[in-house]
Amino acid sequence: MESTINPHDSPRRCTRIRTQIPLRLTRLDTAVRTSERCYTLVVNPQGCGVRLSTPLEAGVPVQLDELPGGTSTTARVANCVPLGSGGKYWLVGLALDQPGNVWCIRPEPADWGREPDVAVPTVVVAAPTKKNEWPYSQFSDKGEFHPGRK
Repeated sequence: MESTINPHDSPRRCTRIRTQIPLRLTRLDTAVRTSERCYTLVVNPQGCGVRLSTPLEAGVPVQLDELPGGTSTTARVANCVPLGSGGKYWLVGLALDQPGNVWCIRPEPADWGREPDVAVPTVVVAAPTKKNEWPYSQFSDKGEFHPGRK
């Protein structure tokens, strides 16, 4: 019997934090490097979601500069979808090349500093069923962290 795993039912690798952290994103795959100042919308040790004024294709290498603590890191575009219907802004998901707390979040959520104790099955996420649909729009009740909320 074949079993299927719903990616929305599997536990997150670690807690996502909704926060606006200013940074400079520079595209690394072109002869003329283009950059844009932007803000994160959500972060975790594996990556982040940022709002940009221009779309980026999946797989594009980028550099994130002017991070907290004056650091920088590299990442790849995981996904890009328009925000709203006007096409003025884009939600771009970025996967860090070297996972870690580059965001200088303190105190760190307990699950940021270690691998999960249980083995998490590898899940292949299917392409969005609708064009320009963000596949990570479903949030877990247990996987979100809201600073200041009690």
